[in-house]
Amino acid sequence: MKYDDLVEELGEFGPYQRKIYVITCLPAAVAAIQTLVTVFTLAVPKHRCSVLGLANDTFKTQGLHHEQLINWTLPWTDFDPDDDSKAWGSAQCNVFINRTAENYHLFEPSSNDTRSCSKWTFDTSVFENTFVTEENMVCDDLPLKSHANSIYMAGLFVGSIFYGLFSDWKGRKPAILVALVVQCASAIGTAFAPNWWAFVVLRFLTATGNMGLFMCPFVLSMELVGRMWRTFAGVAIQLFWGAGMFLLTLIAYLVRDWVDLQLATSIYAVTLLSLYWFLPESPRWLLTQGRVQEAKAVLEKVAEANGKTLPTNVLEIMSKTEKDKEETPKNEGGLLTICSYPVLAFRAMVIFVNWFVVVMVYYGLTLNVGSLGGSIYLNFFLSGAVETFANIVTIWALPRMGRKKFHCFSMILGGVANVSFLIPVLVGKSNITWVGMLLSNIGKFGATGGFSTIYVFTAELFPTNLRNSVVGTSSMVARIGGIICPYIADLGTLVGGKFGTSLPYVVFGLSGLVAGLLALMLPETLNQKLPETIQDAVHFGKSKPTDAEETVSSTTKLPSAKEEQKTRNTEKASVENGNGHLNQGFELEKF
Repeated sequence: MKYDDLVEELGEFGPYQRKIYVITCLPAAVAAIQTLVTVFTLAVPKHRCSVLGLANDTFKTQGLHHEQLINWTLPWTDFDPDDDSKAWGSAQCNVFINRTAENYHLFEPSSNDTRSCSKWTFDTSVFENTFVTEENMVCDDLPLKSHANSIYMAGLFVGSIFYGLFSDWKGRKPAILVALVVQCASAIGTAFAPNWWAFVVLRFLTATGNMGLFMCPFVLSMELVGRMWRTFAGVAIQLFWGAGMFLLTLIAYLVRDWVDLQLATSIYAVTLLSLYWFLPESPRWLLTQGRVQEAKAVLEKVAEANGKTLPTNVLEIMSKTEKDKEETPKNEGGLLTICSYPVLAFRAMVIFVNWFVVVMVYYGLTLNVGSLGGSIYLNFFLSGAVETFANIVTIWALPRMGRKKFHCFSMILGGVANVSFLIPVLVGKSNITWVGMLLSNIGKFGATGGFSTIYVFTAELFPTNLRNSVVGTSSMVARIGGIICPYIADLGTLVGGKFGTSLPYVVFGLSGLVAGLLALMLPETLNQKLPETIQDAVHFGKSKPTDAEETVSSTTKLPSAKEEQKTRNTEKASVENGNGHLNQGFELEKF
């Protein structure tokens, strides 16, 4: 009896697993809040240069005299009342030379020369204060916002590597504790960051903690769930991420100062420390460490809660499992093996492109809701609602439409919607903000559907001995997309104008179209026997080898029967050790 067989006997998703699953998914909401809180804390309100010599200058005009001072000291070049990014024209970043509140009407100006200003006045009707307004991260310093978000994404990359290794070394529970401490301490500390450097360092640490807080608890739950429920459990966690977005919307709407908002979205995470005492250690991990008695104790709790009986000889079974694992031949070859087979190399390239694009587009659209016009709170709420709906549709569609059809549909739908964002620009009307919002949310639906499908699709395309390597490499490629996306999302602010507003969506849309069209060339995996060997993968999705494949077979030696048997033995050990094709990897779903 193998570990997965034992889980099936005890109940694949019984009361015990359901309880642990809910507990371990709660941190996903916390991770969502801290990942996306910069939509509000790094928001760029409407602004203009301050009137020189006026101590109590405000963004809102105080009267006729104040309006005259503004007109006297600030230039209005490129002013466009229908374009928020040019509502103040060049007065956002420049002032007239030698014109101040003190010398108003004292002399006629000799020129209209301007210079950059060093002090700004911000609109406080939406935000009382943001980190951008506190640090004056506008005009020439506006790219600092993109840098901050990109550094956070780099923290997710580092966190995925660190906590993956740490949880395999010390266990799931210790990794969860470390991630909680790092996340809480750095997130709370961010509220007291004295400058940009401190802010980004703390955000980097928060990202590493968030990755561990998302990944390790979920791996623990997936190692308790039976094989038949892993796809559902892997997608359903996205609903908790969506719940985090709704909670963030409410808190941000009620708390308009960035320091208070950062604290409000950080301190409560400390309560998750109490969940640590309700979580068991992963019995699958315990078995890999030879801690059979501890694994047995956990499995006894599972059996009792599920109304089952643990087999009396389970200790011997588990001991034999460990012995078989140790005797299993080591896996030969690696990811580079794919390069020897053109069909597999092409599929890997398509998969890597899709991971890169889907992460870039998802985060890009989510971080860019502030540029859509209208209420940022309504935009963010709708983004969360669309994401939740998309995940529900994904759960329904995957076993019916298939992985390929639904993924391609999602990517192409999102791509077309994002490219169509040019329509409001070409029409040139000022009262069609709702069109942009509609198209953006359709794009978000597509990105979410693709995000929730891509791992399942990837895991089912490649042979057992390469499956984890391909998924891990795909995740690393996706991190690059996450690091790049803040710069694309902020193109609208950097370029300005109506075309600038649409530019990020056009980039996201074209990328999504390319990825979706490429994915059409992949075989369907729904209800197909998963490839166990490289030869299975080469011929996967085809009734018989093509002439091209026969040529490849004649020039590239496929695994022998003996090698295939070794691969099958490796798969058996892989299932026992928690490396089955759907056992791990979903932990990276939103990162």
